[in-house]
Amino acid sequence: MPNITIREIPDVLYQDIKKMAEEERRSINNQIIYSLSQYMKNEKSTEQRLAEIRKLRQAINVKEFHPTQEQLKEMVEEGRP
Repeated sequence: MPNITIREIPDVLYQDIKKMAEEERRSINNQIIYSLSQYMKNEKSTEQRLAEIRKLRQAINVKEFHPTQEQLKEMVEEGRP
């Protein structure tokens, strides 16, 4: 099995990993492997994300919205107290 050395891990990140490992009763090494595998399972390509967005937009029937500069200015002003 390959080995990887990770250098210069920020202290805050290391402490977060260490805390998660303790909470999950894993070693730091196993926590890093687990976190990477979870990330990779959830990682999607740009095309996959765009396809999901298009599908959601169709489902909720989003119409194109192209406000003019004046309309944008009015919306900003309306939102101010």
